Amino acid sequence: MPRVRASEAAETPRRIREAAISLFAERGFHGTGIRDIATQAGVTLSSLYHHFGSKDDLLVDIMFSSTEPLRRAAERAGQALETPSERLAMLIEQHVWEHVTDRLAKIVSDTEVRALSGERRDRVVGLRDAYENVWRTTVEEGAAAGEFTVSHPKALTIGLLEMCTAVSHWFQPSGDLALRELCRTYADGGLGLMRAMRGGRPVRRADLDIGEPTRFLLH
Repeated sequence: MPRVRASEAAETPRRIREAAISLFAERGFHGTGIRDIATQAGVTLSSLYHHFGSKDDLLVDIMFSSTEPLRRAAERAGQALETPSERLAMLIEQHVWEHVTDRLAKIVSDTEVRALSGERRDRVVGLRDAYENVWRTTVEEGAAAGEFTVSHPKALTIGLLEMCTAVSHWFQPSGDLALRELCRTYADGGLGLMRAMRGGRPVRRADLDIGEPTRFLLH
């Protein structure tokens, strides 16, 4: 029997995942059949089930593949950057960057958790909560240090996350605004929302030497 190369073994689940992302984003989880995914991926049903035990498991895999890199990047940014303003600006920029460059997967991850139940839903919600907690902790630390002026850190954190997440639905790379400029614009907006101050003056993204949005992102 011929040996299957590692690259070939990895190619099939990648094709299945990409087909599922495209169909889930277009039709929704419940509007997509498992045969539809197999057909679009160019694989047999038995091959699909070999790599992913069920359609639900495939959705969970997509959600973890989409969210876990952001959670790890958020933790790395928290360890490497000194001030709450620096950390918040980086959180915003890498979130916006990923929601544009991995748009369909992010749309699926952000909208189709409603299709899950039981242990699968708990795992996905737990991961999302861990990621959101990095944001909330950053805002709370900024408020405690007097760098941010906020009355309700949790509510503002949720609102800021929703604002950044929405770019996956409207941003067009072919438009007038470049992606890096979009990231910096949103970072400025987030710092303004938190009324970030340092040395008696507002903190702007241009004041921060934090590097590119991809600095801490590893896939």
